Amino acid sequence: MRTRRDDGARKSRRGVSGLPLVTAAVALAVASCGIPTENSPRELPDAQADVFGRVQTGDEAAGSNQIYLLAPVDADEAERLRSVSRDVEAEPAEVLTSLFAGPNTEERDTGIDTALPVELELLTTPRSLGQVLTVNVNDAFGELTPDALRFAVAQIVTTATDIDGVSAVTIQVDGEDRVWPIGNQELVDRPLTPYDYPGFVESTQPAFPSLPSDIG
Repeated sequence: MRTRRDDGARKSRRGVSGLPLVTAAVALAVASCGIPTENSPRELPDAQADVFGRVQTGDEAAGSNQIYLLAPVDADEAERLRSVSRDVEAEPAEVLTSLFAGPNTEERDTGIDTALPVELELLTTPRSLGQVLTVNVNDAFGELTPDALRFAVAQIVTTATDIDGVSAVTIQVDGEDRVWPIGNQELVDRPLTPYDYPGFVESTQPAFPSLPSDIG
């Protein structure tokens, strides 16, 4: 995952070996708690750098977790989001990394696409407060049309809220809150849920045959 490198954070790790063993035990306990609940963002580790900004190649379409991409459409059809499988950890950073990578080659060949810019990247580890997940990204949305921006935001919201324990999403840009368009094009400055984008997700319900006008 491409992130901002934090040299100061690396320097702060020096001298850790002298801490009491009880401190290490507390750290291990905190690390095992799943989605972190934090009051302030923290920089992602350097090992996750240098992934974003490349041509979107996407991950293998396998696994039990889901991301939402743009379904292929005909000229007379409305744009919809389609869930596709990804074999990644059920953690916000991992799932959103896979979303930002876009469709894989096979998916692109079938017409699946994304509204998210190639340059979009997570700046800090997503953090949760209750069931609201805060996602902090760089400012890569400037070139999107209003309609593409709605679908890009809907992709982030529907993907993130598919993760256990997440029911709403706050999207920040460079650590600052923004207003975002919802399905009816209204701009809002509150946490977003999938219910803000009714009809955006492709239905898995098979089409029923139409009934004849004269039965019997």
